[in-house]
Amino acid sequence: MELRKINRKGQMSLSDAPNIVLIVGIVFLVMATIAFIGQKYGQAIPSSKTVTSVNETVTQANLITGTYWLENASLCNSESITAIQVTNSTEGPVISAGNYTLDANTGVIVNLTNTYSTSNWLVTYSTSYAGVACDVNQDLETNISDNTSIAGIILTISLVGIVLTILIGVFVGVRRTRV
Repeated sequence: MELRKINRKGQMSLSDAPNIVLIVGIVFLVMATIAFIGQKYGQAIPSSKTVTSVNETVTQANLITGTYWLENASLCNSESITAIQVTNSTEGPVISAGNYTLDANTGVIVNLTNTYSTSNWLVTYSTSYAGVACDVNQDLETNISDNTSIAGIILTISLVGIVLTILIGVFVGVRRTRV
């Protein structure tokens, strides 16, 4: 009873299974390492750039409930959000700081009085943020988290392929060796 090696292009043999498992494992390890380093690196990027937003419209419904976050508060590592000027609609008076609160870390602005509650506010403010390096890091983290499910699918398909290869090899090999 002699076993012969079958040379067919595009087919795996039983001896290829450990290599495939190793390659898939290394890919997972590299993805996890990049995600870990990216997360730690992103937290270490200091806020070094400043941007000013002019006349951002905030509706009264949001001002009263305190559910409005200023747009630049979503910038990477944003901090030190400071109001420069707040006005009541386009031609209204300047609203003094005692009539509202602005959280310097979250960018939430809240109307504290009913004095200026009939129209929208226009808020001019500055924000410090980390800049392009932090944005690139966040994009990398997002892409890795989005592709984690794809990696699981690839691993499942590879393992099914290995099992099928083993089964086909066993059944085809048994038939050929009996001759």
